[in-house]
Amino acid sequence: MTYGALQSMADDPQILSRRLALFLRPVPTKRLAGAVGCDVRTAENMKRGHWPIARHWAGLVRTFGEDLTEAVFHPERAAQRLEREIAELEEQLATKRAALVEGDLPRLPQARARHENRAAVSEAREGLQ
Repeated sequence: MTYGALQSMADDPQILSRRLALFLRPVPTKRLAGAVGCDVRTAENMKRGHWPIARHWAGLVRTFGEDLTEAVFHPERAAQRLEREIAELEEQLATKRAALVEGDLPRLPQARARHENRAAVSEAREGLQ
């Protein structure tokens, strides 16, 4: 943990609990309880920012893995990892779009049909002129 993170915890002793609550917010409470191995009320409490006991923390780590520990203890690493993943996905998308434009990728059936229909309409128009 960095000095800045320790300083942040000194300034705000509830920061880890709040980060955990933010991470758990989108997870349905009943699903969280089942995955962690606790009752629904305990899951609700964790989602409100109550720090879990060791057994429930182990269940959280088993369920969410590195995403959880990064989000709670190292949010800056989580943000950097997500930015890298976004950049990789954008690069893959750009490569696929370029291949599609160059005709290297098969078109979707609907797109191929529209393209063929447009070609047929163009040919018909040219024949009428």
